Amino acid sequence: MSATTETGLEPINVFLTTVEGRIAQWALDVGRAFDAHAHKLTGAAIDRTIRPVVADMLSDSDIRLAGAGFIANVGLLAPDRSFIAWWQGDDMERVDALANVSTTSQSRYLDAEWFRTPLATGKLAITGPYIDLLCTDEFVLTFTVPVYWRGEPSIAGIVGLDVTVATLERVSADALRSVGPSAAIVNAEGRIVVSASPRCSSGDFADIDPTARSRTVGSVLRVVEET
Repeated sequence: MSATTETGLEPINVFLTTVEGRIAQWALDVGRAFDAHAHKLTGAAIDRTIRPVVADMLSDSDIRLAGAGFIANVGLLAPDRSFIAWWQGDDMERVDALANVSTTSQSRYLDAEWFRTPLATGKLAITGPYIDLLCTDEFVLTFTVPVYWRGEPSIAGIVGLDVTVATLERVSADALRSVGPSAAIVNAEGRIVVSASPRCSSGDFADIDPTARSRTVGSVLRVVEET
């Protein structure tokens, strides 16, 4: 990609870097807040810590989130139990509050890739694109980061942010077209997140030109040219 093209992709890079930076700092802040409740952390304390920040982020037009929250690691509050503090939309709708009293419902979250991966790797995970049947019913990317604290378990859980594919399309459309008619943002597996080509759909595997250069946007996703 030429220097001009690299510059043209900067809006995508800025958006993703901003989202990644916000969630990384949030994970640190949550860990410090939880440290103040060591050995007596409760669901109410989690809500008081998480909800105000989610409200601020959901109203932030710079990152345009669909939803955000915290999901506790098993054992944080009680043996074999998690806790979900997640909200979505302009009206701050709480997502699946009944899951906090149902171990069966909790398994839908605890088995999800976006929960398991950051706990296993200890770092940022970007999952998707996938249809978010638990929350938005839209194609989304979910950004998740583990929360470390001084208590047990040492990873308290994850904080997460949902960005719809539609939002990323609005951010990236002009920039991708500046690269070429087949330019696309792909995830680490090579699946298309957003493409300049109407022939390509989110979730498809990209047919990447092996001779073409790619550009990393944020820390995980890439812009590539398809053949």
